[in-house]
Amino acid sequence: MRHKGQGMITKTFYCIAVVAVLVFSVPSCSDRKHNETSAQEYSDSAYSFVHAGNIPEAINLYTLAIEKDPEFIDAYYNRGVMHYFLKEYREAIEDLNKVIEKKPDHVMAYASRGSVYDKIGDWQKALSDFRKAAQLGDKDVQEYLRSKGIEW
Repeated sequence: MRHKGQGMITKTFYCIAVVAVLVFSVPSCSDRKHNETSAQEYSDSAYSFVHAGNIPEAINLYTLAIEKDPEFIDAYYNRGVMHYFLKEYREAIEDLNKVIEKKPDHVMAYASRGSVYDKIGDWQKALSDFRKAAQLGDKDVQEYLRSKGIEW
Protein backbone atom coordinates (compact mmCIF):
# COMPACT_ATOMS: atom_id res chain seq x y z
CA MET A 1 0.00 0.00 0.00
CA ARG A 2 1.31 3.43 -0.94
CA HIS A 3 1.34 6.29 1.49
CA LYS A 4 0.20 9.71 0.44
CA GLY A 5 3.68 11.15 1.09
CA GLN A 6 5.42 8.51 -1.01
CA GLY A 7 4.28 10.13 -4.29
CA MET A 8 5.65 13.43 -3.09
CA ILE A 9 8.99 11.78 -2.27
CA THR A 10 9.13 10.25 -5.73
CA LYS A 11 8.40 13.62 -7.38
CA THR A 12 11.02 15.32 -5.19
CA PHE A 13 13.57 12.65 -6.03
CA TYR A 14 12.77 13.04 -9.74
CA CYS A 15 13.23 16.82 -9.51
CA ILE A 16 16.54 16.40 -7.71
CA ALA A 17 17.69 13.90 -10.35
CA VAL A 18 16.80 16.31 -13.17
CA VAL A 19 18.59 19.18 -11.45
CA ALA A 20 21.64 16.96 -10.86
CA VAL A 21 21.78 16.02 -14.54
CA LEU A 22 21.60 19.69 -15.50
CA VAL A 23 24.24 20.71 -12.98
CA PHE A 24 26.66 17.99 -14.00
CA SER A 25 26.22 18.77 -17.68
CA VAL A 26 27.00 22.49 -17.19
CA PRO A 27 30.78 22.02 -16.72
CA SER A 28 31.05 20.48 -20.16
CA CYS A 29 29.28 23.49 -21.64
CA SER A 30 31.48 25.74 -19.56
CA ASP A 31 34.61 23.92 -20.74
CA ARG A 32 33.50 24.30 -24.33
CA LYS A 33 32.93 28.02 -23.80
CA HIS A 34 36.35 28.28 -22.11
CA ASN A 35 37.99 26.58 -25.08
CA GLU A 36 36.29 28.97 -27.51
CA THR A 37 37.17 32.13 -25.57
CA SER A 38 40.46 33.76 -26.57
CA ALA A 39 42.97 35.28 -24.20
CA GLN A 40 42.19 38.69 -25.68
CA GLU A 41 38.47 38.20 -24.99
CA TYR A 42 39.19 37.36 -21.36
CA SER A 43 41.37 40.44 -21.12
CA ASP A 44 38.68 42.63 -22.69
CA SER A 45 36.13 41.28 -20.23
CA ALA A 46 38.51 41.93 -17.34
CA TYR A 47 38.76 45.55 -18.43
CA SER A 48 34.98 45.87 -18.04
CA PHE A 49 35.19 44.51 -14.49
CA VAL A 50 37.98 46.96 -13.66
CA HIS A 51 35.76 49.85 -14.72
CA ALA A 52 32.91 48.40 -12.65
CA GLY A 53 35.21 48.28 -9.61
CA ASN A 54 35.28 44.49 -9.38
CA ILE A 55 39.06 44.02 -9.19
CA PRO A 56 39.00 40.40 -7.92
CA GLU A 57 36.92 39.30 -10.91
CA ALA A 58 39.25 41.20 -13.24
CA ILE A 59 42.18 39.30 -11.72
CA ASN A 60 40.33 36.01 -12.33
CA LEU A 61 39.78 36.93 -15.97
CA TYR A 62 43.40 38.01 -16.48
CA THR A 63 44.40 34.66 -14.98
CA LEU A 64 42.18 32.86 -17.51
CA ALA A 65 43.80 34.90 -20.28
CA ILE A 66 47.25 33.84 -19.06
CA GLU A 67 46.17 30.20 -18.84
CA LYS A 68 44.89 30.46 -22.40
CA ASP A 69 48.06 32.19 -23.65
CA PRO A 70 51.06 32.12 -21.28
CA GLU A 71 52.87 34.59 -23.56
CA PHE A 72 50.14 37.26 -23.27
CA ILE A 73 52.26 39.93 -21.61
CA ASP A 74 49.47 42.50 -21.26
CA ALA A 75 47.48 40.10 -19.08
CA TYR A 76 50.44 39.66 -16.71
CA TYR A 77 50.98 43.41 -16.61
CA ASN A 78 47.32 44.24 -15.97
CA ARG A 79 46.94 41.52 -13.38
CA GLY A 80 50.04 42.86 -11.62
CA VAL A 81 48.54 46.34 -11.52
CA MET A 82 45.28 44.93 -10.13
CA HIS A 83 47.21 43.12 -7.40
CA TYR A 84 48.87 46.43 -6.58
CA PHE A 85 45.46 48.11 -6.19
CA LEU A 86 44.45 45.34 -3.78
CA LYS A 87 47.73 45.80 -1.86
CA GLU A 88 48.80 42.29 -2.85
CA TYR A 89 52.34 43.44 -3.40
CA ARG A 90 54.08 40.07 -3.61
CA GLU A 91 51.70 38.95 -6.36
CA ALA A 92 52.11 42.29 -8.14
CA ILE A 93 55.89 41.92 -8.14
CA GLU A 94 55.65 38.34 -9.42
CA ASP A 95 53.50 39.39 -12.38
CA LEU A 96 55.62 42.44 -13.18
CA ASN A 97 58.77 40.30 -12.97
CA LYS A 98 57.20 37.96 -15.52
CA VAL A 99 56.51 40.89 -17.86
CA ILE A 100 60.11 42.13 -17.58
CA GLU A 101 61.44 38.61 -18.05
CA LYS A 102 59.41 38.18 -21.25
CA LYS A 103 59.88 41.75 -22.52
CA PRO A 104 62.90 43.49 -20.94
CA ASP A 105 62.08 46.85 -22.53
CA HIS A 106 58.51 47.08 -21.14
CA VAL A 107 58.79 50.57 -19.69
CA MET A 108 55.51 50.50 -17.77
CA ALA A 109 56.43 47.26 -16.02
CA TYR A 110 59.55 48.92 -14.58
CA ALA A 111 57.61 52.03 -13.56
CA SER A 112 54.86 49.96 -11.96
CA ARG A 113 57.23 47.59 -10.20
CA GLY A 114 59.13 50.63 -8.95
CA SER A 115 55.87 51.91 -7.47
CA VAL A 116 55.30 48.58 -5.73
CA TYR A 117 58.81 48.58 -4.28
CA ASP A 118 58.31 52.19 -3.20
CA LYS A 119 55.06 51.21 -1.47
CA ILE A 120 56.70 48.38 0.50
CA GLY A 121 59.69 50.54 1.44
CA ASP A 122 62.37 48.91 -0.70
CA TRP A 123 63.85 52.22 -1.85
CA GLN A 124 66.88 50.78 -3.64
CA LYS A 125 64.83 48.49 -5.87
CA ALA A 126 62.28 51.24 -6.46
CA LEU A 127 64.99 53.68 -7.52
CA SER A 128 66.59 51.07 -9.78
CA ASP A 129 63.27 50.41 -11.53
CA PHE A 130 62.43 54.11 -11.80
CA ARG A 131 65.84 54.78 -13.36
CA LYS A 132 65.32 51.96 -15.86
CA ALA A 133 61.85 53.31 -16.76
CA ALA A 134 63.34 56.78 -17.23
CA GLN A 135 66.12 55.37 -19.43
CA LEU A 136 63.49 53.61 -21.53
CA GLY A 137 61.73 56.94 -22.06
CA ASP A 138 58.95 57.21 -19.46
CA LYS A 139 58.43 60.98 -19.32
CA ASP A 140 56.48 60.91 -16.04
CA VAL A 141 59.21 58.96 -14.28
CA GLN A 142 61.88 61.23 -15.80
CA GLU A 143 60.04 64.26 -14.45
CA TYR A 144 59.62 62.62 -11.05
CA LEU A 145 63.33 61.76 -10.79
CA ARG A 146 64.28 65.22 -12.03
CA SER A 147 62.08 66.80 -9.33
CA LYS A 148 63.99 64.76 -6.73
CA GLY A 149 67.36 65.74 -8.19
CA ILE A 150 68.07 62.14 -9.22
CA GLU A 151 69.89 61.32 -12.44
CA TRP A 152 69.01 58.32 -14.49
